[in-house]
Amino acid sequence: MTSPIPFLRISYWTAAIADFGIAVLAWMPARMGVTEPVYPMGLASAVAFSWAVLLVFADRRPLERRWILIPTILVVALIALARTKFSLDGAIEFSTPLLLFAVALIIFMTYSYYRANKYVSSLRSHTGHA
Repeated sequence: MTSPIPFLRISYWTAAIADFGIAVLAWMPARMGVTEPVYPMGLASAVAFSWAVLLVFADRRPLERRWILIPTILVVALIALARTKFSLDGAIEFSTPLLLFAVALIIFMTYSYYRANKYVSSLRSHTGHA
């Protein structure tokens, strides 16, 4: 079985770059559906930036830290749901490309996590570790 590390790294870096982007965009009132900066924008920016840094650290030990994809999948799904809800309510403009990006990222991260777990399991069975 080939190494899942490239898939994990792509997952980590794609999500990290998206989070760094969110950290910047969260400071743009028009993108957030408001007319001027508000406190929750700063909070969202800090959380997004911190999560991006966490993903960059996960890349340093991709197999050992593959678990970080589980909460990252949840975060991406919740952000996509929130964006869709507020789009449907008319607070912000709906974006099909952003929704498709989130769905594709969720699928890719899920596949990467599955593949990494399968790889680690096969290593354990071949080396006799429990």
